[in-house]
Amino acid sequence: MASVLQITPHAVFPPRGGRRAFFFLREMAREHQVVAILPQTLDSLRGTREGYGFPANIDVRSPLDTPPPRTLLDGLPSKLRSALKYRWLRRSWRGPAYSTLLDDYHLIADALQRKRIEIVIFDHLETMHCCAPLVRRLSPKSFLMLNAHNVDSELYAQQLKATAPQDGNSQLRRTYVASRRIETHLSEYVDAFWACSEMDRDRLDRMNKSQIPGFFVPNGIATELLPFDANPNKRTLKRLLFCGALNYAPNRRGLEWFHRAIWPLIRAKDPEIRLAVIGYGAAPHDFTPVRADPAVDFIGEVDTVAPYYHETSLSVVPLLQGSGTRVKILEAMSLGSPVVSTMIGAEGIPAESGTHIALADDPAIFAEAILRLLNDEAFYQNLRQAARQLIEERFDWRILGKEINRIIDEVAKN
Repeated sequence: MASVLQITPHAVFPPRGGRRAFFFLREMAREHQVVAILPQTLDSLRGTREGYGFPANIDVRSPLDTPPPRTLLDGLPSKLRSALKYRWLRRSWRGPAYSTLLDDYHLIADALQRKRIEIVIFDHLETMHCCAPLVRRLSPKSFLMLNAHNVDSELYAQQLKATAPQDGNSQLRRTYVASRRIETHLSEYVDAFWACSEMDRDRLDRMNKSQIPGFFVPNGIATELLPFDANPNKRTLKRLLFCGALNYAPNRRGLEWFHRAIWPLIRAKDPEIRLAVIGYGAAPHDFTPVRADPAVDFIGEVDTVAPYYHETSLSVVPLLQGSGTRVKILEAMSLGSPVVSTMIGAEGIPAESGTHIALADDPAIFAEAILRLLNDEAFYQNLRQAARQLIEERFDWRILGKEINRIIDEVAKN
């Protein structure tokens, strides 16, 4: 049994949108002693929500329950106070003052002083960058790991490519340069990293010239809470679903591309087909052409996505950018909703096109794949049943948890 500290900069429970951090905590807690530092109160983690329960045996430390202690700097203006405190804690004059370190430093120090922590996991690149120097200084014998939810510099590079210089991308370029510098020097911060896809692992390995080991654990889902929809009339609903955070640039561009380049081809062949769009983060003035389309039900944010999968025939993932594993594809496959996706949209999922999923980057071929699924009963049923089997065998968090704990045991042993 190893002692593990996980530092996470966002809420994890209930695990909407996948919440990789939540499932790592849940699976590690089955076999190891786990301390979690995260911005949720203990009260918010109690009870069961949407079928999930937060493990009671995790030692949770939250800045909302235990705020940082007061210091002599508290009398200074807030920006100056934060800048000075951050630079003192990191022993560095570089970079902006990230709130994660300012909020959590006292909890990190207390956890490392009270317990012999063998492994420390940082969720996301920013958390690693701001907190790893403090952890290394306080606990030099701990094994430090980054849980890389994406290759951040790759995402910023894709956004830069899609953004015209006149649109004011200087800040985006600076962010790309900073993330690229950090991702090519991971060994200065951690001893190993987790990646969501084999492609991401290989990218980070090349960027770091194989100086530290990388482990591949894809995103997964809890299949027991996303049961297969056996509705025999599902195909005949003739309603497509786009699901994703609408303030996330790759999703925004993907939906706009689908509506502009693919949707007219589908409607020309079958004007009865409709599109439903769900996801949080859309401002009232966003997606004006999509909202104005009478064949589109622009729903926006919802409490739970499962009912919308039940009310639609198939899911579309028309992404042109991104990295990691698309949890929404895994959810759709588990729920029995066939998926039509671009190649990059399905990155990290070992699904065979025509067997588990339909893949297409060309608008005409993408539209043809959707129409074939809606018109070919055998193809429709075979694809969605094979997809569900793939999820059960490869992407259930109970299966992935065994690999997580195998790696934890290997690291702790060595």
